Amino acid sequence: MRTHITNKQTVSLIGRTNVGKSTIFNKLTERKHALISNIAGTTRDRRFGEVLWRGETFVLTDTAGLDVESEAAIDIESVKKAELSLKESTLILFVVDAGDGLLPQDKEFNKLIKKQKKNTVLVINKVDNNKRLNQTAEFEQLGLKKSFAVSAKTGAGLGDLLDYIYDEMKLDTRDKSEEVIEKEAAEELLKNEIRIAILGKPNVGKSSLINSIIGKDEVIVSPIAHTTRESQDLTIEYQKDDQTHTLTFIDTAGMIKKRKINDRMKEMSIDQSLASLAYSDIALLVIDAEQEITAQDKNIASEILDRNKSLMFIVNKWDLVKEKDTHSDKVYTEFLHRSFPYLTWAPIIFTSAKTGFRVERLMDEVLEIQNSQTKIITEQELAEFKRFIIRKQSPRKTKGTKPPFIHIIRQISTKPQTFEIIADTAENIHFSYRRFITNQLREKFGLWGCGVKLVLTEVNPKKSHQT
Repeated sequence: MRTHITNKQTVSLIGRTNVGKSTIFNKLTERKHALISNIAGTTRDRRFGEVLWRGETFVLTDTAGLDVESEAAIDIESVKKAELSLKESTLILFVVDAGDGLLPQDKEFNKLIKKQKKNTVLVINKVDNNKRLNQTAEFEQLGLKKSFAVSAKTGAGLGDLLDYIYDEMKLDTRDKSEEVIEKEAAEELLKNEIRIAILGKPNVGKSSLINSIIGKDEVIVSPIAHTTRESQDLTIEYQKDDQTHTLTFIDTAGMIKKRKINDRMKEMSIDQSLASLAYSDIALLVIDAEQEITAQDKNIASEILDRNKSLMFIVNKWDLVKEKDTHSDKVYTEFLHRSFPYLTWAPIIFTSAKTGFRVERLMDEVLEIQNSQTKIITEQELAEFKRFIIRKQSPRKTKGTKPPFIHIIRQISTKPQTFEIIADTAENIHFSYRRFITNQLREKFGLWGCGVKLVLTEVNPKKSHQT
């Protein structure tokens, strides 16, 4: 069973494009979550973040600009997501731009907001000086009872706005015993949270996959490459064998090599995707079953491998492959292993994000990888393992007069599984032998799908090497 985690106390940022909603979002959530750009329509999906104020929290939603007038499918979907936020919100922050003044679009969308009959606050942004403050009177025409002049850039006025939100939503009126229980439950879930980054080149079905996982259309899906410009976190509770698991899926922008990018917006998106990868525990590399493996796919795989992340291949759009038989998945697996000979340890799941085919199996595999990447291996087991690998294949001499001598192998951390190799002339352990040790660790201790990192330490000199 899957449950999409939400919070009833939700505040939404609504307004036309480029009025500073994403900057306000970043300031209030105290994280660089939403991309900031002067390009209209940068935010296309909704973004969710938690705001902590006076010891209480509420969910803040950043939405796409509502003045998108084109008939393109992607723009229509962006507007739908913003309108959905109006319906789901406890409180609406209607953001306008003091520098631009009151525009006809502001008036039109004020009418749209009023139809929802929700508590709405006017937030006049970019009030960076006294001249701008004197220009705010014209916004009284909108007829909203409460307004705040703020500067998201400097943070001016945001404290007063937060105090109003706190009082208006009556965040402090809940029974304190219930509040403590809720917080403890949330902390317990987050303590065991598994963070999964969904990566792949543009238009392979990453957003469709995450929609299928959470069971609702939360992320905009479009055939237009680079629809997802920002990484976003979506958390679900997944029930398996009477246990509740917290899975946070991070939808990322399609990744291409930076040297091919002339668009600063795309470059920022890819930087954020790499940051999401660094933040994750497990990476899902989505491959389009109908397309050839390209240099882009291999480049993304290298980024994952370089960061020692656990990895699973998701072969999407498997339902569209023609003339399949009972051996098709085996044939494709062999093809994938030829394309990625250094990643034969990564599980492969054949899915259809559109139909939901094997999406449940995907989440079960995530849990299996989590169990493996948190496994504790005893010193005795590793001592036996050291003897086993040396009997099977001892380190060969590369430099100096004798081959490296391994004294100890010990586990020093998990996620990724990290092992210290203490040896004489550790730096002379050849790359191929390090790979042999890594592969044997995976096979001996069932670490399939796990990122494995080796730290090489000299017995006498105080230096170490990492792989």
